[in-house]
Order: sequence, then structure tokens, then C-alpha cells
Amino acid sequence: MIKRIITAIALILVMAAGIWLQGWFLRALLLAGMLMSLSEMYRAFRRIGYDPVRWAGYVYCVLAVLAQAFYANLTERRLFSSISPAMFALVVGLLLGMTNIILKGKVAFDSMMSTVFPMLYPGLFFSLIIPLQDLNTRLASTLALILTFFIASVNDTFALFIGLKYGKHRLSPEISPKKSVEGAVAGLVSSTIFAMLVPWVAFRLAPTSPAIAADLAVSHYPPLWTFALLGLVAGALSQIGDLVASLVKRHCGIKDFGTIFPGHGGMLDRMDGILFCGVACYVFFKIAGL
Repeated sequence: MIKRIITAIALILVMAAGIWLQGWFLRALLLAGMLMSLSEMYRAFRRIGYDPVRWAGYVYCVLAVLAQAFYANLTERRLFSSISPAMFALVVGLLLGMTNIILKGKVAFDSMMSTVFPMLYPGLFFSLIIPLQDLNTRLASTLALILTFFIASVNDTFALFIGLKYGKHRLSPEISPKKSVEGAVAGLVSSTIFAMLVPWVAFRLAPTSPAIAADLAVSHYPPLWTFALLGLVAGALSQIGDLVASLVKRHCGIKDFGTIFPGHGGMLDRMDGILFCGVACYVFFKIAGL
């Protein structure tokens, strides 16, 4: 447990640095996480005899980050007026991978599936987090990133401890035997409160922070109850993300995707819930027009 806590603190500090600095530092962190997560997924599939076209997935990762950076620095954005950078990169990656498989002339559906699936998850989900630092204002980007990276963490923490003490009903015994309904409910409550608390604190700091006050002056933020709803939805999705990752691991016969983080497993073991949470945050802030 001590090793797990120390690793968690280190990861929190790295995520906090990325949120604070943003720019190319955060893009580099996300690219590294994206590449590592796809590599772990490919390795899991190769363990059971599948043969994914890995290089196509790695090209997709790099293209997703570069396309979003290019888009964010354009003053005239006609290039991506009809297709987002994330979808542009995904389509290119999928075409490269599937074309490579077809040109081999063999009926290799397992290769096709194991090439395409990681580009969608975790790939596409990662690529929806990347543009969150390019919202209209610094405050909006910071809120979006904090909620993306920490709703899942708050959810996991409360679900774990409440589940260990009070959990009696299994949430999904075949996929993840240790998860309980009681823990899941505690996680949803905590993520809902956290998602509402973060913007509340930010808005309360406005009178003492010229930067926040200036952001609030040029952008119309949705009411706090909508952030609570975001926390509820994102918390639920983060739990689904955990179960999806567990389902893949069960299928591939592995306990963790990797060992890079002592006590936590691999990159994808840490990002599974965050990626699903990021989808909810991306949709929320896009709908809000921020």
C-alpha cells in the first residue's frame, strides 16, 4: 500500500505540472501516455497470438498530437472546418493499418481487430483530451483538465476505501470481482461533489485574481449544477472505463497491462478511467461553447 501511495503522489505531481504548464509540455506528456498505452494494448493482444499493425497505431498517436497543435496555432482554420484533428488522425491511422493487413492477402480478422481496437480505445479517447488545453480561455482549459484527470482519481479513491469497508454486493463479479455496488455509489457521490467544488472555488477566487476575473468577463460559464451533472456522468464513465480495461485483461489473461508504475501497473491501468472521463469533459465543454 505504501508503494501504491508514493506512486500515486508522484503521478499527481506530474499531472499537476502538466495542467499548470500546458503547451508542449502537456502535449509531450499526453503523447508519451498515448504511445505507451497503445504499446501495452498491442502487447496484451500479441500475448494471445494476435498480430496487430503496431506502427500504424504509433503513426496515429504522433499525428493526433501534431494535428491538434497545428490546428491550435492556425488563425484561419479552414483545413479542419469539416473534420476535427482527432478524427483526421484516426482516419489516417485506420487506413494505414487496414491497408497494410489487406495487402498481405490473408484472412486475418484477429490482426484487423487488434489493430483497429487500440486506435479507438485508448487512442481516440486520448486524442479527445489533447484539445482540452486549447479551449477559449486559460480558466476553461484548466478546469477541463483538472476535472478530466482528477474526477476519476477521486472516484477510484472513495470507491476503493468505502468498498473495502462496506462493500457487500459485487458490481461485476466476472469482470472485476473486487468492485462493489457500495463502492461505486460512493465514487459517484464523491465525483459529483468534486466536479461542482472545483469551479465553485475558481469562481470564488475571481475577486482576488485578475486573470480569473478577466476570463469570467469574456466567457459565459454554465451553472454549478451542470458541473455536478458532469461529475455524475464522468464518474459513471470512469467506472465503465475501469471495467472495459478489466475485460480486455481478462480476455488476454493478464493481471496488469504493464509494470511501469509500482503498485499501479502500466500506463493504461492508470488511464483507463481517466480516458472515459475525458470523453465526458470534452463533450461538456464543447456544448458549453468554451
